[in-house]
Amino acid sequence: MRISVFNSKELQGVTVAMKSFDREVAKQIRRVTKAVVAPEWSKAVREHASTRLQQRVLADTSRVAVSDQNVTLKSASVGRALSGGIKPSEAVAAAEFGANRGEFTTYRATSKKGKTFNVRRRTKAQLPARKKTGHAVYPAAADIIPRIASLWVQTTVRTFYELIEKR
Repeated sequence: MRISVFNSKELQGVTVAMKSFDREVAKQIRRVTKAVVAPEWSKAVREHASTRLQQRVLADTSRVAVSDQNVTLKSASVGRALSGGIKPSEAVAAAEFGANRGEFTTYRATSKKGKTFNVRRRTKAQLPARKKTGHAVYPAAADIIPRIASLWVQTTVRTFYELIEKR
Protein backbone atom coordinates (compact mmCIF):
# COMPACT_ATOMS: atom_id res chain seq x y z
CA MET A 1 0.00 0.00 0.00
CA ARG A 2 1.47 3.35 -1.02
CA ILE A 3 0.64 6.96 -0.46
CA SER A 4 1.69 9.67 -2.87
CA VAL A 5 3.71 12.66 -1.72
CA PHE A 6 2.11 14.71 -4.50
CA ASN A 7 -1.09 14.97 -2.44
CA SER A 8 0.66 16.70 0.46
CA LYS A 9 2.87 19.79 0.46
CA GLU A 10 4.36 18.71 3.80
CA LEU A 11 5.45 15.31 2.47
CA GLN A 12 6.87 16.92 -0.66
CA GLY A 13 8.84 19.28 1.59
CA VAL A 14 10.24 16.38 3.61
CA THR A 15 11.41 14.43 0.55
CA VAL A 16 13.01 17.53 -1.01
CA ALA A 17 14.63 18.50 2.28
CA MET A 18 16.00 14.98 2.85
CA LYS A 19 17.80 15.20 -0.50
CA SER A 20 19.51 18.44 0.47
CA PHE A 21 20.46 17.57 4.06
CA ASP A 22 23.96 16.64 5.11
CA ARG A 23 24.45 12.85 5.36
CA GLU A 24 24.72 12.95 9.15
CA VAL A 25 21.54 15.02 9.49
CA ALA A 26 19.63 12.64 7.19
CA LYS A 27 20.99 9.65 9.14
CA GLN A 28 19.83 11.18 12.42
CA ILE A 29 16.36 11.88 10.96
CA ARG A 30 16.05 8.29 9.69
CA ARG A 31 17.09 6.90 13.08
CA VAL A 32 14.64 9.08 15.03
CA THR A 33 11.83 8.40 12.55
CA LYS A 34 12.33 4.65 12.88
CA ALA A 35 12.34 4.89 16.69
CA VAL A 36 9.04 6.81 16.62
CA VAL A 37 7.23 4.87 13.87
CA ALA A 38 8.21 1.27 14.77
CA PRO A 39 6.24 1.07 18.06
CA GLU A 40 3.20 2.69 16.43
CA TRP A 41 3.22 0.16 13.57
CA SER A 42 3.65 -2.81 15.91
CA LYS A 43 0.84 -1.54 18.13
CA ALA A 44 -1.52 -1.07 15.16
CA VAL A 45 -0.89 -4.59 13.81
CA ARG A 46 -1.23 -6.09 17.29
CA GLU A 47 -4.61 -4.34 17.77
CA HIS A 48 -5.94 -5.71 14.46
CA ALA A 49 -4.62 -9.26 14.92
CA SER A 50 -7.40 -11.35 16.42
CA THR A 51 -6.02 -14.90 16.44
CA ARG A 52 -2.89 -16.40 17.96
CA LEU A 53 -1.60 -17.24 14.46
CA GLN A 54 -1.97 -13.61 13.40
CA GLN A 55 -0.24 -12.45 16.58
CA ARG A 56 2.74 -14.76 16.06
CA VAL A 57 3.10 -14.44 12.27
CA LEU A 58 2.03 -10.84 11.63
CA ALA A 59 2.25 -8.79 14.83
CA ASP A 60 5.41 -10.26 16.36
CA THR A 61 7.31 -9.84 13.09
CA SER A 62 6.21 -6.28 12.23
CA ARG A 63 9.16 -4.07 11.28
CA VAL A 64 9.78 -0.62 9.81
CA ALA A 65 12.44 0.45 7.31
CA VAL A 66 13.11 4.16 6.83
CA SER A 67 14.98 5.71 3.92
CA ASP A 68 15.34 9.28 2.71
CA GLN A 69 12.39 8.84 0.37
CA ASN A 70 9.96 6.57 2.20
CA VAL A 71 8.90 4.64 5.25
CA THR A 72 8.30 0.94 4.54
CA LEU A 73 5.97 -1.04 6.79
CA LYS A 74 6.79 -4.75 6.92
CA SER A 75 5.33 -7.83 8.50
CA ALA A 76 6.23 -11.54 8.34
CA SER A 77 9.56 -10.83 6.66
CA VAL A 78 11.62 -12.22 9.53
CA GLY A 79 13.32 -15.45 8.48
CA ARG A 80 13.38 -17.22 11.86
CA ALA A 81 10.99 -20.17 12.14
CA LEU A 82 8.27 -20.28 14.78
CA SER A 83 8.21 -22.96 17.46
CA GLY A 84 6.11 -25.26 15.25
CA GLY A 85 8.68 -25.05 12.45
CA ILE A 86 6.90 -22.84 9.92
CA LYS A 87 8.49 -19.60 8.80
CA PRO A 88 6.33 -16.46 9.06
CA SER A 89 7.02 -15.67 5.39
CA GLU A 90 5.41 -19.01 4.45
CA ALA A 91 2.31 -18.53 6.63
CA VAL A 92 1.66 -14.86 5.88
CA ALA A 93 -1.00 -15.42 3.20
CA ALA A 94 -3.01 -17.83 5.35
CA ALA A 95 -2.76 -15.62 8.44
CA GLU A 96 -3.59 -12.34 6.67
CA PHE A 97 -6.10 -13.35 4.00
CA GLY A 98 -7.48 -16.60 5.44
CA ALA A 99 -8.41 -19.69 3.46
CA ASN A 100 -11.36 -21.67 2.17
CA ARG A 101 -12.19 -23.42 5.44
CA GLY A 102 -14.52 -25.98 3.88
CA GLU A 103 -12.00 -27.26 1.34
CA PHE A 104 -10.99 -30.92 1.64
CA THR A 105 -7.46 -32.24 1.21
CA THR A 106 -7.02 -35.86 0.14
CA TYR A 107 -3.78 -37.75 0.58
CA ARG A 108 -2.54 -41.33 0.84
CA ALA A 109 -1.45 -42.78 4.18
CA THR A 110 -0.02 -46.11 5.24
CA SER A 111 -1.27 -48.14 8.20
CA LYS A 112 0.97 -49.88 10.72
CA LYS A 113 0.36 -53.14 8.85
CA GLY A 114 1.60 -51.59 5.58
CA LYS A 115 -1.72 -51.09 3.80
CA THR A 116 -2.32 -47.80 1.99
CA PHE A 117 -5.57 -45.87 2.18
CA ASN A 118 -6.96 -42.47 1.26
CA VAL A 119 -7.48 -39.82 3.93
CA ARG A 120 -9.82 -36.89 3.35
CA ARG A 121 -9.59 -33.99 5.82
CA ARG A 122 -10.33 -30.30 6.16
CA THR A 123 -6.77 -29.13 6.77
CA LYS A 124 -7.61 -25.40 6.60
CA ALA A 125 -10.44 -25.40 9.15
CA GLN A 126 -8.29 -23.69 11.82
CA LEU A 127 -7.55 -20.68 9.57
CA PRO A 128 -9.76 -17.58 9.44
CA ALA A 129 -12.29 -17.26 6.64
CA ARG A 130 -11.08 -15.83 3.32
CA LYS A 131 -11.09 -12.01 3.20
CA LYS A 132 -9.65 -10.10 0.22
CA THR A 133 -8.94 -6.95 2.21
CA GLY A 134 -6.96 -8.79 4.88
CA HIS A 135 -7.53 -9.36 8.57
CA ALA A 136 -4.66 -7.56 10.34
CA VAL A 137 -1.87 -5.93 8.30
CA TYR A 138 -3.91 -4.23 5.58
CA PRO A 139 -6.49 -2.71 7.95
CA ALA A 140 -3.68 -1.64 10.30
CA ALA A 141 -1.82 0.01 7.42
CA ALA A 142 -4.96 1.82 6.27
CA ASP A 143 -5.47 3.16 9.80
CA ILE A 144 -1.88 4.16 10.55
CA ILE A 145 -0.48 5.50 7.26
CA PRO A 146 -1.87 9.03 7.78
CA ARG A 147 -0.46 9.04 11.33
CA ILE A 148 2.94 7.79 10.13
CA ALA A 149 3.07 10.45 7.43
CA SER A 150 2.35 13.09 10.06
CA LEU A 151 4.96 11.63 12.43
CA TRP A 152 7.54 11.58 9.63
CA VAL A 153 7.02 15.27 8.87
CA GLN A 154 7.03 16.24 12.55
CA THR A 155 10.13 14.17 13.30
CA THR A 156 12.01 15.59 10.33
CA VAL A 157 11.22 19.18 11.26
CA ARG A 158 11.91 18.67 14.99
CA THR A 159 15.19 16.82 14.42
CA PHE A 160 16.35 19.43 11.91
CA TYR A 161 15.64 22.28 14.33
CA GLU A 162 17.31 20.45 17.24
CA LEU A 163 20.45 19.98 15.15
CA ILE A 164 20.42 23.66 14.10
CA GLU A 165 20.11 24.75 17.75
CA LYS A 166 23.15 22.61 18.72
CA ARG A 167 25.31 24.27 16.07
